[in-house]
Amino acid sequence: MKYKAQGRVIDTVRGLMMQSSADSIEFTADCNGRVSVTFFCEKTEHTGDVDVYFTGYTDGERIDTRYHVSQGQNELILAQSIQGIHTFKLVRQTEWGVGDIYMTDIKVEGELLDPPADKEIFIEFIGDSITTGFGNQPDEPSDISWGGAPVYQDATVAYPYMIGNELDADISVVAIQGIGCLCGGWDFTMNDIYDVYPRVREKDFHYNPTRTADVVVVHLLGNDKDNYKEKGLSWDDVLEKAGELCLMAREKHPDSLVLFCPADMLAEAEIMVENKLGGAKNGFYTLLVPMDCGGKLNHPSVKGHILARDRMAPYIKKILEENKK
Repeated sequence: MKYKAQGRVIDTVRGLMMQSSADSIEFTADCNGRVSVTFFCEKTEHTGDVDVYFTGYTDGERIDTRYHVSQGQNELILAQSIQGIHTFKLVRQTEWGVGDIYMTDIKVEGELLDPPADKEIFIEFIGDSITTGFGNQPDEPSDISWGGAPVYQDATVAYPYMIGNELDADISVVAIQGIGCLCGGWDFTMNDIYDVYPRVREKDFHYNPTRTADVVVVHLLGNDKDNYKEKGLSWDDVLEKAGELCLMAREKHPDSLVLFCPADMLAEAEIMVENKLGGAKNGFYTLLVPMDCGGKLNHPSVKGHILARDRMAPYIKKILEENKK
């Protein structure tokens, strides 16, 4: 394989399935001209219309083009006439649920070389719309006024991807707008689909990571907070499910530290993490993450995601250093 993939990508007969926020491919080539990547995209019974954006990078520098893929075959041109050895990366800006996306080909005038090596640190982020970068591009033009249109979202300037850059880490994002641990805007919860994500509706599928995360960040409960009372539930019920999800993450990534970031009510979350999970002595931690409401539908702006990065990245670094063996 001549590329490096990050995220919960799936190698299929149709190509590399890239369904999630911040999913990426990266490759190195000795170039003598044009470089492009081809995607095949389709609407399915489980997804809406194909409407997905990508960011490209050359040697770590962001390409100005905001690449858009829609139904059918899409060739994204990363360079037209480039010479020498360079590294290229494509990162999905858009979250799950807008078409099935398969990377089918990398075309290089020149020669593909060995792909970039894995980073020393690998972090998985579990969350909702905040984790996906929902609404952090509020000034983009669109005929769709509501905040969830893909054009309003860019995962490369959301806190998980920025933390990956800050800590020189590989990342994976498992997140869907509107989801909760116990109750939210879907007929499933994160607890229901964590094991099968991103093939959320295919219950016979199970995601088996090829690499164990060093840290799993669980940043949830905003949607639970909005819904639990009207469903006749208690906050203790919500926290019970949050604790279950933290344990599911540990089971999937047995050597990981788990950082639980509740949307609110930090004191109650700290008690749950200590009493149910064993706290720091068992590798479970809590952190409240500051953000703003400057994006669409009162979601964080890019500045808000920077606030989250600046709070969370040093804390992750600290707990990793404390747990070095």
